[in-house]
Amino acid sequence: VTHGDYIMNLILIGNIVALAGAAVMVASGFIKNRKNVLIAQCGQFAIMGVSNLILGGVTGMISNVVSILRNIICLKREFTIPLKIFFIAIQLILSARVNTMGLIGWFPIIAACVFTWFLDTKSDLFLKFIIIVTMLPWCVYDFVLYNYVSFAFDVFTIISNTIGIIMLLRDRWGAKKEG
Repeated sequence: VTHGDYIMNLILIGNIVALAGAAVMVASGFIKNRKNVLIAQCGQFAIMGVSNLILGGVTGMISNVVSILRNIICLKREFTIPLKIFFIAIQLILSARVNTMGLIGWFPIIAACVFTWFLDTKSDLFLKFIIIVTMLPWCVYDFVLYNYVSFAFDVFTIISNTIGIIMLLRDRWGAKKEG
């Protein structure tokens, strides 16, 4: 097996693993309440972290692992500013030590830090908006890593969360018209 074949096999395996995580990612866009979105994201983050590691995306894996811990804490207790700062700091420190991709390597960390800061929003609508905004840097990162499955599903997640926003707005507008 040549080095090129080895690399192509890693890319294929990473994309196959990403497919499982991506399916969970897109499905979470149709979930209306915050608690269930966060639970679904934990499964997605675990699978996507493995995919990132296979493809050489160490900062993406760090982002996913810290995001799992963050979501678990957020489900169980109030997500205070000190906790936000703690999780942001962990990601920044770990990534500064292992990032070998330059600016692109910071994209998942930037996305995770923004998401972490706004995670405690009470608005399901705003949470979906933040998911959309934070998927944009992941699109670039996944494309650069040859994680084409994740890239495609990043785009699908943006679309599904946009649909989720429309559904939430339609429900709210319908309730106002009836009331």
